[in-house]
Amino acid sequence: MKLNLPRGAIFIAAAVVAGLVATFGIHRYVSIKTRVVEAPTRQVFIATADISPGTALSGQAVKAVTRPQEVIPPNSAATMREIEGRVVKAPIFKGNPILLTMLAPEGTAAGLSGILPDGKRALTVKVDEVAGVGGFIHPGDHVDVLMDLALKGQGEHFSKTILHDISVLTTGQIWEQKGDNKPMVVNTVTLELTPADAEVLNLASNEGKIRLALRNRNNKTIAQTPGVTTSFLLNGGVKKEPAVVAQPARAEKGVEVIKGLERSEAKL
Repeated sequence: MKLNLPRGAIFIAAAVVAGLVATFGIHRYVSIKTRVVEAPTRQVFIATADISPGTALSGQAVKAVTRPQEVIPPNSAATMREIEGRVVKAPIFKGNPILLTMLAPEGTAAGLSGILPDGKRALTVKVDEVAGVGGFIHPGDHVDVLMDLALKGQGEHFSKTILHDISVLTTGQIWEQKGDNKPMVVNTVTLELTPADAEVLNLASNEGKIRLALRNRNNKTIAQTPGVTTSFLLNGGVKKEPAVVAQPARAEKGVEVIKGLERSEAKL
């Protein structure tokens, strides 16, 4: 049976179908354009507190977090099995990922002795808040060591930089018993030194006062200085050259020498 629909109804039906098709197409286009593509992620371990060199890692020092793959540094530990018991050889600060390159080889014993390079020594010295740059020195920093020495019998002091570009291994505190039997906390800094530098620092810390000057880790320039004495400061910080006293000209004496037709003068 053939249906005879009015032409207007046919146009309306066609318009409705076309509208539905258009609406579906627009919706699909917008969905594709606004679709959020999920970036790949993976697990990584970060430090829950600052970790000093020589520390053996455990589950209390790190925690697992999920981060986008693109922001995770290379060599980041992905499983606890990779880092459990491994000794840290470089300082790791809170919130930073644990990198395998920061860890000593497997089997290394905890403590500084296991991570010291060949030919190096670890020497700990006591510092106060001033000598330790007000607490701004941290493991991994580089410092210069200055000595203040009293010159016996001369009534003045001598100050000089004795060690340059020394790496800080650890910072800490110890309890020290004073004469009044009241223990007090003393700040310490452990430095990485050659055997010769260790001897210099040991003597300087016993004979005078030492202070640490914080330096840029990337600055390897060695500033050779002659040192400063108290008299240098009293003279206004300007080295005075020794005064030169002009000597009166001395009259020269001579005699005339005659040889045949030639005459000459000989000075006495």
